[in-house]
Amino acid sequence: MKLYQALTGSTVRNLVRRVDDFCAVNLPGVHRKIFLPAKAAAKSALLRYSMARGKKSARAVKLWKVVRREDYSPLVSVVVPNFNHAPFLRQRLDTVYNQTYKNFEVILLDDASTDNSVEILREYQRLHSNTRLLLNDTNSGGVFNQWRKGIEAARGDLIWIAESDDFSAENFLAELVPAFADDAVQLAFSRSDFIQDGQKIFTTEEYLADVPAFDWTRPFAATGAEFVANGFGVKNIIPNVSGVLFRKRATLPDLCLDMKLCGDWAFYLDALKGGCVYYSPAATNFYRVHKNSTSLRVQKEPRYFTEHERIAEFVAENYKVPADVHEAHRQKLEEHFRGYYGGKDIRELERLFRMPNVKRKPNVLMCVFAMTIGGGETFPLILANELRRRGYAVTVLDFQMADELAGVRDKLNPSVPLVRLNDTGGLAEVVEQFKIDVIHTHHGAVDEAASYVAENVPTLRHVVTLHGMYEATEERYLANLLLRVKKSVDAFVYIADKNLTPFKAADFGREEIFHKIGNGLARSPITPVLRADLKIPDEAFAACVVSRALPQKGWQAAIDAVTLANANGGRRIDLILVGAGEMYDKLFGRVPEFVHMTGFKGNVRDYLAAADVGLLPSEYAGESFPLLIIDSFFAGRPVVSSNLGEVAAMVEGAGVVFDLVDGKVPIETLAKILRTLADNPDAYKKIRSRVAEQAEKFSIERVAEQYIKLYGSE
Repeated sequence: MKLYQALTGSTVRNLVRRVDDFCAVNLPGVHRKIFLPAKAAAKSALLRYSMARGKKSARAVKLWKVVRREDYSPLVSVVVPNFNHAPFLRQRLDTVYNQTYKNFEVILLDDASTDNSVEILREYQRLHSNTRLLLNDTNSGGVFNQWRKGIEAARGDLIWIAESDDFSAENFLAELVPAFADDAVQLAFSRSDFIQDGQKIFTTEEYLADVPAFDWTRPFAATGAEFVANGFGVKNIIPNVSGVLFRKRATLPDLCLDMKLCGDWAFYLDALKGGCVYYSPAATNFYRVHKNSTSLRVQKEPRYFTEHERIAEFVAENYKVPADVHEAHRQKLEEHFRGYYGGKDIRELERLFRMPNVKRKPNVLMCVFAMTIGGGETFPLILANELRRRGYAVTVLDFQMADELAGVRDKLNPSVPLVRLNDTGGLAEVVEQFKIDVIHTHHGAVDEAASYVAENVPTLRHVVTLHGMYEATEERYLANLLLRVKKSVDAFVYIADKNLTPFKAADFGREEIFHKIGNGLARSPITPVLRADLKIPDEAFAACVVSRALPQKGWQAAIDAVTLANANGGRRIDLILVGAGEMYDKLFGRVPEFVHMTGFKGNVRDYLAAADVGLLPSEYAGESFPLLIIDSFFAGRPVVSSNLGEVAAMVEGAGVVFDLVDGKVPIETLAKILRTLADNPDAYKKIRSRVAEQAEKFSIERVAEQYIKLYGSE
């Protein structure tokens, strides 16, 4: 009988462990010669066994269908961290610069090498104009410090940390980059061949023979939740960072920095939260295994187990995995303890590694009506960014119920995965594959769609934020909407008291599930737009409107009021209109010279900072908690606004609030307000002096804390 036919599961596991040990143990040359034939004999059995099990198991794993675009060609930052690897540098750098994918920059790092590495690095910098060289005068003390330095210096949308002693196939980037056209993909990796003393000692397929849930001979994508639950929570499936491409992020998590062995695993686990991973065997990374390396030494030390304990805790806190994942992780450590570590007393292992006992953070699905402008559309993106900053697994789902506006996508941090509903199998499938605990919706149509799923998934918590749409909704549709959401919603958040009117009128009940939480935004650097670029005189008083260009948002009223104010004499008043839509199309090219229409802009605070006041002449009945007011305050500018929703409480002395008359902006009143502020420096100074104090009330940090309490945890 052939060897592979006789293998039992336990025999295969033992063989796999021995292959793993071979990767870790620095065998003397004579022993290696004896071992290689045995490894070669086991190779066929391992591959056949794992492929047979993998094909069977792969049907149980929900794979993700990656969305691709022909025109996708992002800048890749290739970070090459080096320390005393001069003998390998030329091969490493040649395989970087010869990549068939050409849109990349190279960041060469040297950590105070004592060999001739810097000489070689300078040579390549001179030869290639797309290269920066960053040198350390003293050693940073750890490879992950260099990773962080490279990540923070990167300008690209994607990052490849190409370690200086490894090398790669020239199609590495060409194979992995296209997967990132799918905004859910956060990390991609290739197969790896392990190289020692110039010889291939084994491959990815052998290394992952004990992870049969995926077919390692074919490309695939999976959510991070599925990937961790089916192997990545037990073993670091990705053997080497040189085989990884990941989406740009601000920095490296602190968790990684003080680890010697598991820091890369911790980084991958953090990067994948709420997103997807892609694997391709069509490109190869060549991972050089060194004798006496730090990672091999650590495997014989107690910290090997304590680092694994931290990994297990991270998985337990951030991923919804069955208990047997943690048990399998522990079992793997026990094998290492008894074998490679040489431990005999199991009580010592219990002291080094404890099974995780932590509360899990819920997985949040943040749903938006569309990638367009509006409080109910942009606030969820800002909240998602803050949740991700706090370490939550958050996925944004775009329902695509309106055309996407250029620039709105940029409000979402690239490290927050984005899924577009039309590219998936549906909402229920997204909830299942990402293992969602909380679905958070912000628009009546989305609330209703989510209710069908939430109603049928008892463990799913449905949170709705009311941004003012319900009270502006047609009566018949509202009745059906309230009937639907009553069955599914666990918590309603209202941002203005008037948001409750429809519920009271319908005798909705369930008062205990309503919570008042105001909106908040994140601070950001501001570079005021130059008035000269807008053709606004420096001495003019300027007001800035930022909104969707809908008739109810008061664009025409703003123009009429400024026109009247200028007709009454005094300091010139200019009006900046930022936004796109019906009124923009109607008015463009038909306004006085003191009116400046910009179209949609993503950097609205830069325009507000170029003005003297933010202006909100809205007549929209659904106006509840306008983000324009917060943006204006964060830009350091007071506000002039119609009195709708929570406006008066938001402004509270840091501006001027006026009442509508029969639902319309009183043009003469608004003109007088603007004229007073333009001509009376003391009146203007008084309201501006209150801006900083008011702004502090609207930090996204404070708002996020309140939402996290609503989300709960296991």
